[in-house]
Amino acid sequence: MTLPMKSTGDLSLRKFSVQTEEDLVLLAETSFEIPFACVVGIYGPNGSGKTSLLRSISALNLDKKIAGEFWIGNQMIHENLSARDRIKHILYLGSDFHSPFDLTVRELLEMGATVHSSELWPVVSSKDRAQISEVIELMSLVEFLPRSFSTLSDGEKQLVMFARCLIQAPQVMVLDESFSKLDLDKLMLVSRMMKKWASRGMTFLISSHDLNFLSESSDLILLMKKSKMLCMGPVADVLTHQHILELYPELVVQIVKSPESGKNKILY
Repeated sequence: MTLPMKSTGDLSLRKFSVQTEEDLVLLAETSFEIPFACVVGIYGPNGSGKTSLLRSISALNLDKKIAGEFWIGNQMIHENLSARDRIKHILYLGSDFHSPFDLTVRELLEMGATVHSSELWPVVSSKDRAQISEVIELMSLVEFLPRSFSTLSDGEKQLVMFARCLIQAPQVMVLDESFSKLDLDKLMLVSRMMKKWASRGMTFLISSHDLNFLSESSDLILLMKKSKMLCMGPVADVLTHQHILELYPELVVQIVKSPESGKNKILY
């Protein structure tokens, strides 16, 4: 199969901010650049602005006042892009899913392969089928294929929807608490999948309340507090006693290194 082409350039936020219509600040003015083809973990306490950031750069917060610019390479992402064009560049995946139709898992995955087509009844090509088959095999989803999506558990739905997003192959995948209901073995699986697809050129922005999962999965960590970016950088530079205390002044933690990956971990 043909792998997704690697992009050149960066993903960048330029003086980006989000407010409600009543001028409540959901995200203070923020600027940063992220290299393509990496996994960026986003962490912060509840109400720190993670979802406001992720939904807004995905052009989904249409009821909010958004200022600044968000660029993926030489393409600025904004609400005026058609949905079909936007999801080629950036695709948002939340944590809860409901299908309006009674689709099987196989049908749902195949729809992911043809979502960019403008045809009324698009044909799944041999190239698309190879891509679908690879994802199904790597994520051990064969037994789910004939099942109705509505009959899956919440964790199984999260796993299938992540698989569908990989099949859609956007430049940037936004994962907002998308793995909140996965078992430990499945968390390890999606971590491996993100790293594999990042090596093929895809960029991941992922928020989670599991800081150790983020540290293991991510190349970079972005910490947020009170609607502002606290810091961003490699895991070893960001997951420190100082930064954890800035987030949680009363929390006593230990920072240790994983004996396998060498990544910083939080013990409490």
